[in-house]
Amino acid sequence: MKIFLQSAIALSLIVIAMPLYAADFSVAVIDGKKISGSQAIQKFYTERNGQFLWVSDNELTSDAKDIVKDIGDSWKHGLNPLNYHYNDITQYAKNGVPKGRETEIEILFSDAVIRYGQDLSGMRLSPRLLGEDTTSWSRGVDGYSLLTILSETNNRDRFLRQLLPQDETYQRLSEELTAIAEDLAKNPEKDLKKLKYPGLLKPGMVNPAIVTIRQKLGASGKSDIYDEKLKKDVEDFQSRHGLAADGLIGQRSFDAINQTRTQKLVKLIANLERRRWVRRPMPSRYVVVNIPQMQLQAFEDSKVAFEMPVIIGRDSRPTNSFVDEIIGVRFNPLWYVPDTIKTQDYLPALRKDPRALDKKGIQFRVKDENGFKKISPSDIDWSKISEQDLKHIQMYQDSGDENSLGLIRVLMPNQYDIYLHDTNAPELFKKDDRALSSGCVRMSEPSRMANFILGSNQGWDSKKIETYIASHKLIEVKAEQPLSVYLLYYTAWLDQKDRVIIANDVYGNDAKLVQALQEKGKIPFDLKILR
Repeated sequence: MKIFLQSAIALSLIVIAMPLYAADFSVAVIDGKKISGSQAIQKFYTERNGQFLWVSDNELTSDAKDIVKDIGDSWKHGLNPLNYHYNDITQYAKNGVPKGRETEIEILFSDAVIRYGQDLSGMRLSPRLLGEDTTSWSRGVDGYSLLTILSETNNRDRFLRQLLPQDETYQRLSEELTAIAEDLAKNPEKDLKKLKYPGLLKPGMVNPAIVTIRQKLGASGKSDIYDEKLKKDVEDFQSRHGLAADGLIGQRSFDAINQTRTQKLVKLIANLERRRWVRRPMPSRYVVVNIPQMQLQAFEDSKVAFEMPVIIGRDSRPTNSFVDEIIGVRFNPLWYVPDTIKTQDYLPALRKDPRALDKKGIQFRVKDENGFKKISPSDIDWSKISEQDLKHIQMYQDSGDENSLGLIRVLMPNQYDIYLHDTNAPELFKKDDRALSSGCVRMSEPSRMANFILGSNQGWDSKKIETYIASHKLIEVKAEQPLSVYLLYYTAWLDQKDRVIIANDVYGNDAKLVQALQEKGKIPFDLKILR
């Protein structure tokens, strides 16, 4: 594994103004390297009458050399220094700029800076290629704007570093990646064999897998008995991996125990990547759902006001990751059955028994030229109904305690038809693995969330929630101050003890993301595990 190790040295800014009136700024290839920011570079230098930023007296300037060092350290963020002409600009930083090539090297360096700045501040690959939402995430700073700002800025290397997320979590995850990568370089992964899941293990049980579990957890002894001492080690391990610390070794705990250092490295690369996608600064008041953590946090004045467990989509119907706007709350909602559930769940059941959904309180309407008409499910020959026919059959559930949405639905229109809502099955929140829904996010404290959304409304009183629900009528209340909601996919975070948690990848998205980055030469490590 090749790691680029450089140290950063802060030096003062040297402003250079070398005229290049006759220079050609439209060069597309230099030293065999494509100049991807050629249009931005040409525009920038033409408007500035060819003033150099990076080259002076056949040398790179001191701030340019500082940027070279930072680019060399970019592997600590999961970036690949070679994507920023690192080998070339390192040579010019050490040996100087050949006479007669000042313009070319100036352009090459500006292209390196544009590439680097864009990757620090946004997505490195197309959202369509990654299967991500196309409007929610930053695509990186504009190349021309970046050069313009840098030309007017002292401490240019510092400005570039500030394009990164500045929160403690990002910094700690970067440090964890650095530590694991350096450890792997010194002590390569040897045993990648996974321990097979033997079924749920409880304290007091005897199983050969217990011996290996002791080894993997660094616990003492070679006994195959799950004793109380091992239980404490397991509970500590579970708490450090975002799991319920109950001492029960189920599938999720087993997956975490089997996790290798290389797999942790993959997750850290993916998490640092996704955190750079989020547009900053974030608002002072907003909501975050961390999908893998199965947790919701509400922020007021940029601080956590409260948090709650949530239920997310199961693996076959995952909750999408995107950014949206909450515009209000609907009390006593009706539930209109989504196409996915109609097609995959209800149609097969109705073909067996037209009254199969009676216990769920599902009602039916058929669309004709006059609109929707209520019908009995027994009036339809479900064996002849196709998926296309289903689009003309409306299935819905009246409001009430048995409604699948519960009594509260958050209004947040989006293309995925995914939203936050109450539930008629609150007992499911007792589960550790809460990937159970068909995509929407079920809240454990919906009234608290409703009060947070509507709390800024003039004359608002939290007692109104009880009044609205008691009316048994569908009531919508608009939020006078809409707020952003972020549905994020982070498998690494800091816990309340400020420990780095590297948790289970519920949808397997981390490896897919890093695989795509690696195939495009965006990863600084030789991750053979992904091949």
